Amino acid sequence: MNNVCRDCMLDKHLNRYPEGTPEGTVKEYQEAVKKIVDRPGVVPTGPEAFYEIKAVRKRLFGEGEMDYTQIKRHYNALMMESAPELEKHVLAAEDPLMRAVQYAMMGNFIDFAALDNVTEDKLMELIGRAPDIVVDAECLEMLREQAEKARTLVLLTDNCGEIVMDKILLRQIKRINQDIEITVIVRGAPVANDATMEDMEQIGMAELGRCMGNGTTTDGTVLRNLSREARETIMKADMVIAKGQANYETLYGCGCNIFYIFMCKCMLFMDRFKVPQFYGVLAHEEPEILFGVYGDEELLKRYQFRQILPEEADQAVEIENTCFPPNEACPEDEMRRRVAAMPTQFLVAVDRETGKLAGFLNGLCSDEKELRDEFFTDVTLHDPAAQTDFLMGLDVLPAYRGQGLAKELMRLYGIWGQVKGRHKMVLTAHEEKVGMYERMGFTDLGVSNSVWGGGVWHEMEYRIDR
Repeated sequence: MNNVCRDCMLDKHLNRYPEGTPEGTVKEYQEAVKKIVDRPGVVPTGPEAFYEIKAVRKRLFGEGEMDYTQIKRHYNALMMESAPELEKHVLAAEDPLMRAVQYAMMGNFIDFAALDNVTEDKLMELIGRAPDIVVDAECLEMLREQAEKARTLVLLTDNCGEIVMDKILLRQIKRINQDIEITVIVRGAPVANDATMEDMEQIGMAELGRCMGNGTTTDGTVLRNLSREARETIMKADMVIAKGQANYETLYGCGCNIFYIFMCKCMLFMDRFKVPQFYGVLAHEEPEILFGVYGDEELLKRYQFRQILPEEADQAVEIENTCFPPNEACPEDEMRRRVAAMPTQFLVAVDRETGKLAGFLNGLCSDEKELRDEFFTDVTLHDPAAQTDFLMGLDVLPAYRGQGLAKELMRLYGIWGQVKGRHKMVLTAHEEKVGMYERMGFTDLGVSNSVWGGGVWHEMEYRIDR
């Protein structure tokens, strides 16, 4: 969580407690809120912190979720009445896809959890202004190209009513690619006015594809908390459309092919995207943003952190052979297969002066209990929806050692893994390296069953979700 979100969270919640609350309970509540928002690392994001604070309020003050059932039904019906006219405007537009995106942006205004001034008049005013929203041309063309060729698309919904405009957008994508298979994912149970399966039934979303709950009531899409089915559906989709600020907050950096559509409602988003309040944004996933936000400031001046590019396979092979003896290095053909098959499992540090790789960390994701040697030689064992990162190699060229680069690669990889839904990282190390990894936060689990390269290894674990 960045400082802007932290300060906003404290301002909203620290002194919000029922009148007459005993002093001891107030102190307990405030300490709990501070502990939640001040937790080190990327956890929690704003939506996760809000979810945890609500749990504290329920425990201490007996507060439950407000019932939005009637509000949701009303706004769903309201937008269903407007849908035929809105779709006429889409089809008559010079660029129907752009107009559908603009309406989807404005629908994101129906957010009773984030805004205090949601009214029908304001909503209709914003919808009327939708054609004036400037949509990023490059991102729109990317969305169009992806929609034309994608086999599978996942829509991650946000609010009631808004989902009607989402349906209009999906219908337009269907006109572009009639064979695309669509899955719509909603909250696993009611929370605020977020869309659920009941809302999908009310607006008839199933006519466009499969609808499913995500197995959680956390705002946004926290991959590590989702049901296995929902997480796997997202991770394996050719393209994803994620609605709302909370989805951007909880997903950006995960590396999936995601297009974010939302309305900027708070100062953080207005500053980040340089737009006024209630302005719409279309953005594409950029994993590098995550590393820029959480990377060490001094190291970021010298290195660019990002996932590997296909054309960097030769460098990866050369660096691996420099950093490991022949019996332990990843075979050249296997390294090339890894780069091609799972680039989102490679975090590289690029020397900003030379443009060359200074080092990298790569792994394979699986739900197996311990690391086995086959992980080093069989990329088909990688399961992108699994929740353990088994690390295959931490490589830093000799000329770049002694700067904290290896530690930073490991730290950022953990943050990246958390956003992608992982719970832990596992690696094997020779005894003389155990201390180094312990200083990075790993726990020694004892001698491993791995005999890779013919040596004795210790299996070590780092809990990302602690």
